[in-house]
Amino acid sequence: MPDQEIFESLAARTRPCILESEPVYLDKVFRSIDMLLNGRQLTGQAKQCLDFCRKKFRDLRDKDSGESYSIQMYSKDNVPEGKPLSDLLIGEAWLYSDLVHADPKGDKARAAKLSYRDRYYAGTSFFSMLTIVIINMLNLVTAIDKQFQLNIDKNAWKEQVVASEEDSEVATEKMVVLPPNTRVPEGIDPSTLPDAIDVTSPTEAIRFVQPECSADVIFLHGEKLVSRVHGAFSWKNDVLTILIADALVIELSATGASQAKNFQRVETCIKHRFTADAKAGNSLRLIMQQSDRLLTAVPYRKGSALYVDCPLAIESDKQAINDSSVQK
Repeated sequence: MPDQEIFESLAARTRPCILESEPVYLDKVFRSIDMLLNGRQLTGQAKQCLDFCRKKFRDLRDKDSGESYSIQMYSKDNVPEGKPLSDLLIGEAWLYSDLVHADPKGDKARAAKLSYRDRYYAGTSFFSMLTIVIINMLNLVTAIDKQFQLNIDKNAWKEQVVASEEDSEVATEKMVVLPPNTRVPEGIDPSTLPDAIDVTSPTEAIRFVQPECSADVIFLHGEKLVSRVHGAFSWKNDVLTILIADALVIELSATGASQAKNFQRVETCIKHRFTADAKAGNSLRLIMQQSDRLLTAVPYRKGSALYVDCPLAIESDKQAINDSSVQK
């Protein structure tokens, strides 16, 4: 399956094309092309392309006739639970429950009970096909605009949609915090001044602005200390998210811990992803490759603390984080 962080960006960018409320909803695009052609007929590759895109988009919306595979869930007594779930429905469940974090309803809620891997696998299939349709439509619109002089606004081809290194001549290399009213002499590096605090790192910036959200993360191999690094955490709806050394984001649900007694161990599943900071990522990977677990503790409800004990497993030189446990 594709890299999750990159694919989530792709899904977010293509999502408006399947939302009826959006101006780029593909059915609206198809109708607009028909109106602009005003009776003129497409032929050859152009007609084949438009017919292909219409069919594939119709298949994406029709969760039955357009399916490639389905998953049937069973109870412990081997009794089918509802009708089979199509890959397209499961892919939409990934979109709503995992990408935009909305509350799925109906069959999507059933699909959300599948493992994250099942949902993500279906999501990659769904949005890959949608992307193929979008790319084909872009090529088609470009071609017929030239052929039939549709007079599409020229800005449509020039408007910037991504950040570029050319956007600004100012490059941020370092950020420091100084006491109020500090005067920085001309030609002096502010980071060399007394009381200067380097907050270039997002982790360190959070720790400075919100010291109550600081966490220290310990990496161990057996009982041997491999490294201690800085982290910063946040809570949302009993879900704990920790940013570790600008490189790794881990997320886990503490729902089970809320009913646990003191020092009771609770198993939970942890999600993780590496950030786009390649330098920080490479540095942390070296630490993780020498470690078999990470430990950290964060404040929890009513003055208690939540201890996170997360095993690490190395697979084909890639670091994978398995099920972890938390203790209240």
